Amino acid sequence: MTDLINYLLFIAIRNDIKVVFSEDLDTYTPDLSVPSQRKVIINRNSNNNVSVAFRLAHELSHILFGSVEQNRVYAFSIGATKSSERIAHEQAMHMIAKYVFQDTPVEYRNYINFMESLGLPSYFEDMAREAVMQA
Repeated sequence: MTDLINYLLFIAIRNDIKVVFSEDLDTYTPDLSVPSQRKVIINRNSNNNVSVAFRLAHELSHILFGSVEQNRVYAFSIGATKSSERIAHEQAMHMIAKYVFQDTPVEYRNYINFMESLGLPSYFEDMAREAVMQA
């Protein structure tokens, strides 16, 4: 997972996005993305079961790929129904799958293991399958 996080941090640097890993926030404070400042804040104390790597990729996606709603601040929520959140989930999965499966033939890719390693809930199955097969 460390290699994946380093890859995501490399993407952030290449795109002039500042990433802050905070240990000063309470467990219920979500990760944040502030596109106008090109800044992402990841809460190290989060009680969220989703991996830090996916959360980071998700927040980066808000800045890299924009959104329909053009919010000023995005707060991570795995179950949010806004289209901007779904787009960020999809883009995050594609970003991660491209890295994870770059040298893996399609017939050896397992999207269920991919989801489990990222701590994603079962309703992400269709998105994960698509991301893994297209990587």
